[in-house]
Amino acid sequence: MSDIFHEVDEDVRRDKAADFWRRYQTPIFVVAFLIVAATGAWSYYQDKRQKTAEAANARFEAAVALANEGKNAEAAAAFDAIAKDGPKGYAALARIRAAEARPDKTQALAELNAIGEDPTVDKLMQEVALLRAALLVMEGGDREKLERALGPLMTSNGAFRFSAQEWNGLDALANDDFDEAERVFEQVLADRDAPQSMRQRASAYKGLLHAKRGPKKAAASGAGGADGGVIPVTPVIESEKGDAPAGSAPIEAK
Repeated sequence: MSDIFHEVDEDVRRDKAADFWRRYQTPIFVVAFLIVAATGAWSYYQDKRQKTAEAANARFEAAVALANEGKNAEAAAAFDAIAKDGPKGYAALARIRAAEARPDKTQALAELNAIGEDPTVDKLMQEVALLRAALLVMEGGDREKLERALGPLMTSNGAFRFSAQEWNGLDALANDDFDEAERVFEQVLADRDAPQSMRQRASAYKGLLHAKRGPKKAAASGAGGADGGVIPVTPVIESEKGDAPAGSAPIEAK
């Protein structure tokens, strides 16, 4: 009897499996096909993306080589071409390098600032463009313009805030604004988030500042400020008995 019941159970399971296959074989084939197709499409996309990136990298390196050879016009044209049809990351970098290759520095500065304000550009690339624009301003020697250019970069969450602070301090030092330079270098030294190498440079810059400025002049006291630091002093010469003779003449001491 047990064998009979076992055979019946087996028949029932086979019938259920056959019925399930008849009802769902088409969806199973469709799902399997979609999985295979999606895997193939993803592999094709990844392969194409890698090849596109490799081609853009080769073009970018060729444009950089032209710039290093001093062929700025050709380099700018090559960078412009990458900016038009290259991948997003390479396109943003190419726009920055194309601007820097312009012979007209005013045009270069305008293009870099435009990249820094372009919402379609990655935030990090925006800050890179603004930092490169600040470098052009620094080369122009305009202290006030440089401070305005570096201002947006010296925020607490800026990716290049320490570089911006360092450039600001160096420019202040070059323009003999010793107090501002010392303030900036002290700020970098006190910031524990600043890179160790930059803090070491800030310490060295302070040494250069002190060598260039010399020792600070002591502030004049209230009694001697009006007469150039000359203070009247009346010496008191005591006798052996401890009393002081009257009529001692005052003298001047600087």
